[in-house]
Amino acid sequence: MATQTQIDELYEFIFPLAVRAGNILLEGYQEAGKAVSLKSGGFYDVVTEYDNKIEEFLMREILAKYPDHKFIGEEDTAKNDNITKELTDAPTWIIDPIDGTSNFIKQIPHVCVSIGLSINKQIVLGIANNPPQQKLYTAKLGQGAYCNGEPIHVSTCARISEANVAYEVCLLHAAKIRNKHIKRIYHVGAQARRLLAYSCVVDSLCMVAAGNLDAFHIEDMYPWDCAAGYLLISEAGGVVTHPYGGPYNIMKPDLICAGTESLRNEMEQLIRRADREKSVGGGEIA
Repeated sequence: MATQTQIDELYEFIFPLAVRAGNILLEGYQEAGKAVSLKSGGFYDVVTEYDNKIEEFLMREILAKYPDHKFIGEEDTAKNDNITKELTDAPTWIIDPIDGTSNFIKQIPHVCVSIGLSINKQIVLGIANNPPQQKLYTAKLGQGAYCNGEPIHVSTCARISEANVAYEVCLLHAAKIRNKHIKRIYHVGAQARRLLAYSCVVDSLCMVAAGNLDAFHIEDMYPWDCAAGYLLISEAGGVVTHPYGGPYNIMKPDLICAGTESLRNEMEQLIRRADREKSVGGGEIA
């Protein structure tokens, strides 16, 4: 297990880099006419030069200080032996250089640089920097969660009928999982006070940690989407589990998160109900 001294040292190292990465993001965010490319995921899977620029910057600076550290990242721009697809006990940085790239392109201020650190397969550091909103979220294992240096806490909402819940409707782009998510959106949205979508997983997780959202469900994502946010919510007093209960898995980050266990459980029951159905509202899903 990582010692508190080790965690503190790594935090002091990465914090100024997260700030500088945010400055690069903000530079691109404010730039008109950004060049946009498609990744292999489909017409909706976009990337900009700033995604690559931020990831390259962070990897370069980390390796200069810690040449043996590993990386799990979205863009994988630095082609070297330190990039891994498997989580080991080695210190491993889990990085999303820009979460919410489509928002970034259109200057919608739900966009973050996300940096998580795993040691011995446990997330010990989480930083999410949202420069357009001037919000910098930080968490160290066992030391609470903060936004701009001020403590944050999850909400105390216990019932979905009183809850603001987030869900990523952008997942409907993917044909193989479309029906599953349509059914879940139908059931959760019908019961929640408000169902919201921000197209930025990291920012949604941060808003749960800060009590702005009461709950959030996400599935079919990647480690870099959730690593930092998971720790932020846990350190802010919230609960994070697999959608069907059970422990959260860093490498397959399907999750329900909420400020209270009762709300999380109510979300789980709605998801289970949705998954048992073959149709929504009496009609088959195309």
